[in-house]
Amino acid sequence: MNARFLFKSAFLKLAFPLVILALAALAAPERGSAQVLYGSIVGNVKDSTGATVPDAVVSIVQVETKRARQATTNEAGGYTFATIPSGTYILKVSKEGFSPFTENQVPVTINSVTRVDVTLKIGSVSQAVEVTAETALLQTDRSEVRAELTGMELRELPVPVRNYQSMFRMIPGFSVPTNEHSVPSNPSRALRYNVNGTSASSNNVRIDGASSYNIWLPHITAYVPPMEAIETVNVVTNSFDAEQGLAGGSAVNVQIKSGTNDFHGSAFEYHTDNALRARGFFLPTNQVKPKLVYNQFGGSIGGPIKKNKVFFFGDYEGTVDRRLADGRVSVPTLGMRNGDLTASPSRIFDPFTGNPDGSGKTEFTNKVIPSTSIDPIAQKILSFIPLPNLPVSGFVNDYYATGSYLFDRRAGDTKINWNATSKLNIYGRFSMMHFDLHSPLAFGDMGPILGSGGNPGTGWGNTYSYTIAGNYLLTPHMIVDAHFGWTRMDTTSEQPDLDRNIGRDVLGIPGTNGTRRFEGGWPRFQFPNNSFATFGATEGYMPYYRSDPQYQYVANLGWIKGAHNIRLGMDLYRQHLNHTQPEHYTETQPASGGFRFDRGPTTIPGQTDSDYNAFASFLVGAPANRGRILQVPDIYHTRTWSYSFYARDQWQLNRKLTLTYGTRYEYFPYPTRDTRGVERYDFATNKMLVCGIGSVPEDCGVSVSTTMFAPRFGFAYRATDTFVVRGGYGITNDPFNIARSLRANVPVLLPFIQTGPNSRVPVGHLQDGIPQIVVPDFSSGVASIAGNLGLNTTSTDFVRGYIQSWNVTLQKEFWKNLVGSVGYVATRQVKALGLLEQNYGFPGGGKTSQVLWSAFQRDADTQLVAPIGNSHYDSLQATLERRFSNGLQLNASYTWGKGIGIYNVRESTDSPAIKIPAFYTLNRAVFGFDRTHSFNLAGIYELPFGRLKKGGHNGLSNALTSGWQLNWLFSSYTGLPFGVSASGTGLNAPKNSQRADQVKPNVQKLGGIGDTPFYDPTAFAPVTAARFGTAGFNALRGPGLVNLDFGLFRDFRMTERLHMQFRAEVLNFSNTPHFANPRSDVSGSKFMIVDNVVNSGREPSGDERAFRFGLRLGF
Repeated sequence: MNARFLFKSAFLKLAFPLVILALAALAAPERGSAQVLYGSIVGNVKDSTGATVPDAVVSIVQVETKRARQATTNEAGGYTFATIPSGTYILKVSKEGFSPFTENQVPVTINSVTRVDVTLKIGSVSQAVEVTAETALLQTDRSEVRAELTGMELRELPVPVRNYQSMFRMIPGFSVPTNEHSVPSNPSRALRYNVNGTSASSNNVRIDGASSYNIWLPHITAYVPPMEAIETVNVVTNSFDAEQGLAGGSAVNVQIKSGTNDFHGSAFEYHTDNALRARGFFLPTNQVKPKLVYNQFGGSIGGPIKKNKVFFFGDYEGTVDRRLADGRVSVPTLGMRNGDLTASPSRIFDPFTGNPDGSGKTEFTNKVIPSTSIDPIAQKILSFIPLPNLPVSGFVNDYYATGSYLFDRRAGDTKINWNATSKLNIYGRFSMMHFDLHSPLAFGDMGPILGSGGNPGTGWGNTYSYTIAGNYLLTPHMIVDAHFGWTRMDTTSEQPDLDRNIGRDVLGIPGTNGTRRFEGGWPRFQFPNNSFATFGATEGYMPYYRSDPQYQYVANLGWIKGAHNIRLGMDLYRQHLNHTQPEHYTETQPASGGFRFDRGPTTIPGQTDSDYNAFASFLVGAPANRGRILQVPDIYHTRTWSYSFYARDQWQLNRKLTLTYGTRYEYFPYPTRDTRGVERYDFATNKMLVCGIGSVPEDCGVSVSTTMFAPRFGFAYRATDTFVVRGGYGITNDPFNIARSLRANVPVLLPFIQTGPNSRVPVGHLQDGIPQIVVPDFSSGVASIAGNLGLNTTSTDFVRGYIQSWNVTLQKEFWKNLVGSVGYVATRQVKALGLLEQNYGFPGGGKTSQVLWSAFQRDADTQLVAPIGNSHYDSLQATLERRFSNGLQLNASYTWGKGIGIYNVRESTDSPAIKIPAFYTLNRAVFGFDRTHSFNLAGIYELPFGRLKKGGHNGLSNALTSGWQLNWLFSSYTGLPFGVSASGTGLNAPKNSQRADQVKPNVQKLGGIGDTPFYDPTAFAPVTAARFGTAGFNALRGPGLVNLDFGLFRDFRMTERLHMQFRAEVLNFSNTPHFANPRSDVSGSKFMIVDNVVNSGREPSGDERAFRFGLRLGF
């Protein structure tokens, strides 16, 4: 047993009590503030002359549960109630010689501060002053940039796909949330988003305190609660308080509803189908709308188990999705299958002739490949591929496919709150979700995936999450809170025909498939840039079987005294990955084997190429690469810890100014496996080190920083009662879990890839198959590895980057219930993590020019997990909010921003397009998710007539006119950036991406959709020389996006407490298509043609107009 293991065991046993004791010993006087799971009420008490009133008694009572707290004002007249549950409170202030004061309806939400300043009047007890007024919307005591989504907004607005994350588009600084990944990997259908120009991997979502990372895909969340379960969503996007860690883009805290002294509940059903949808803009004219039946149903209930003491809440939501999934793909015509490529704009050459540099090849006469040159295995594969069924020119999108899609999901939450004593409050929550999926393929049991399932075949699994939390009032001025969170995703996804070794036994390709079930099925046959549909296995990472738990231990302590607020705490976080999945980050083929067919083998130097060249390479059986990934153990694991501690002082310098300052300390140890360390590649010796085996230390000699402090500072200046100036600055350490990049490495997985000597020479014949993979002997902990096995590694001195964020914001209350804000919001991501390819080749050099070729004959991907560069984001962000009053609520937001970083890098597992250091600056570009202007407007409007409305009528008229409500979500965005790519054949620089040449000084925007180009295609040209093109990355902008989601609701009041709501919602009310960027391959058959819609997070309603009807019963 090694020393590191002993340290871990001792730490786990002793850390929690030791830290609590340390916090108690170190605590200093403080004024309370918001906590992540709780809220606070603060204020100042003065008399009518403006003098402070010390020693006044202030008490609060939570309306929903009757839980009470009491405090006295300090010498400055200030008071604080920290760490109180969210809800509505009654606040009372009394002092001898003054009239008692009472304010009703004081709202408190999680991670926020509610300020109630009180002016006492001279008088007696009988002259009580009682106020029932809405607390100001101003953010008076916190410096961060924040937003809040209430349960009412989520319930009443026409939210697409009924997912709270859809509403993030209403918050300044957010990119448009998009649907990502397959259903098995993302069964909650969580959305992906970037915030203020930061990595999508640096967002942190917690549900009642429990982190909801999807550990394997950290840019999305593991669990999305049903809408009916959510009380509040608190979102912080800049200048985080020191308590909030592991978040660089946004910290999202989702609060599940709790029970109260009254019973409340709901039952609901929502429905849409294909008859309620418009035709898709790109649906072929000879096809009818495909079937879609989508239902969501369920309910919720909450109330007392024992009044004022124990409360419960529970909810359930079922989702049933039945579709005829459809899609357009590109398949070769009958003539092309027989060798007739006369439609090709480029010349076609025999790849098995000529010189080693690709020159001197024999050209196929009249671009026709004779039958004697057609590979018999290619012919056999084509027999499984249907012929075109659409009347299009050429072959692009010439086949329309359909198949039955089935998706069922069941989700629910339970929560118990217990007011154990007047000092102790405890709650527990348990959430669970189960799903089943069948997703069809375009060609039956193989080919491209149809619909939005994301993975072919079947999938099933469960997600679990729970929190146990509590707070204890040690003294009237000292409180401690702690919670434990646990989340686990179990998921399975299997493609069809796993029980058949099709590559080996049906097609007769040597070296494909294996002896284990997850190595069965079809091999993969790929083409560049999706020029043709993939034949065989679509995905190179299937099947997979995952079980990923995460554990979180959090404790905090505060002490209220004087004008200071010092809050101390810790956050210990552990993540596990337990996978059976033959997948690697480097370029790989599936466990069943695979081949890629490029344009280069059927061209010669100096000649342009086209998609016909790629198909010709397939037809004659001339792959550019071949390979297979071998998973050695049946299951593999990683383990990761992070340790965080913080201290923060909030100092109310005077009645107008609050300062907040503090720091976090974070430590991210090097990840391990379950019984040993991970692996590291030694660039000097071409050997792989297995950490913890033989003489190799468990951390492989890798050092990580032990000085990762993250200072935070902010101020809030209350210039007047209606005007606040705020500002803040903070550093967040990059929270990315590098175990994700290191989880599948040699010798756990052997990603074998073999390529030709350069881009114009094939690796061999298709009939030759794939060579046998040799498993290295790592019994000593060290072994040399083959040059064609890809890997990821770190240096011995691993550097973790950080994110700086700051803002200066002005907020003004214009009149009652209307508040506006405008601010400068910025971030700087320093040493952003990514994957840096170390084995790149140079222009014109081919395989032999790769960095590690001359020493080790190594041509496989060799990627370093390391900083890839810096990025910056600057913006003007503005909001205008009218709280619901007199039947109207409005929320408007606007962002004018720009972010510049490294092209092709959206998250911490991405890699720059150009790897050569001398050309690295060419990667500098605006973010691919950047939108210069973003405007959103949400509204709820109760129509001003009917019962209880001014001018309302009686009888029949009242029955017809009362209870109507309009709701809307309007969005307008400028277009997304894109650049023009080109074939890398002429570049001949392995591992690098090519850009086209821009041959006109200005690129004319033509605005065409469908068959006419969006930009002038003649402004760009292919590059046939061994150099990078001149067209900049992301230098163009695609179509903008304008959308209106609209709802018409009618409430029927059945009894005093029981009401029924009928909902008619229209998503994309104007049926305005949201076009994607045009095709950007300069040699592609549809260059600069827009033939698809953008991913705007609207699955499954689609892009076209869709009606959704619902009934909701509430009490």
